[in-house]
Amino acid sequence: MAKTTSERKLHGNSSLAKIGRPVLRTKARGGAPAGNRNAVRHGRYTAPVLALRAVLRAELADLRARAEIAIALVDLAIAARRAK
Repeated sequence: MAKTTSERKLHGNSSLAKIGRPVLRTKARGGAPAGNRNAVRHGRYTAPVLALRAVLRAELADLRARAEIAIALVDLAIAARRAK
């Protein structure tokens, strides 16, 4: 059991909570943490990865355009066979 006031505030397991009184909690420190500890933790937004994704998007768009052309040609071939 927490014996000091600060421990009661931290853990919230004081006898005050048992008798229905509000339990004091430590206030969160406002603002950003000191230093940017989350800056490049995973590498998702680094320049090489962004460039790679741009190249992949362009390649994918090209493949989609080629696929649409191929499908249109197949549809034309099927229509020509049915017309015979």
